[in-house]
Amino acid sequence: MIYPQLHFTGQVWRPPYEAGSQLLQITSGCTWHKCKFCSLFLESQLYQEVLDGTYTEEPEIERLMEMRTLIDLLKIKVNLLGHHVSNTVPITGALPDDKAAILREFDKAIVEFPEEELKSYRSRIWHL
Repeated sequence: MIYPQLHFTGQVWRPPYEAGSQLLQITSGCTWHKCKFCSLFLESQLYQEVLDGTYTEEPEIERLMEMRTLIDLLKIKVNLLGHHVSNTVPITGALPDDKAAILREFDKAIVEFPEEELKSYRSRIWHL
């Protein structure tokens, strides 16, 4: 059977590991359209900052500190699968059981890894 060619409106955002999977567009764009950090839409604040040259990317250590804070404040049962290549500190575990160990890993990385080393790692990831 020959299937018709599908055409998508707007940008399609997919991680590389989903490249071979099927995609069926249900909506066009985002139905929420309220996130301040979103660069999907041309009128978003972040997109304008990038265009204006006023956007500055946060340091890698700050990213780690933000992820650590998020995990520390989570009060729900959840499985974390943070072993993607874009994570400078790969984390996998179940909360709340593994929370202390995960936080120790972040603390260790924040203290031991120099910013330049983390930034160099991220710059070598071709799809980011």
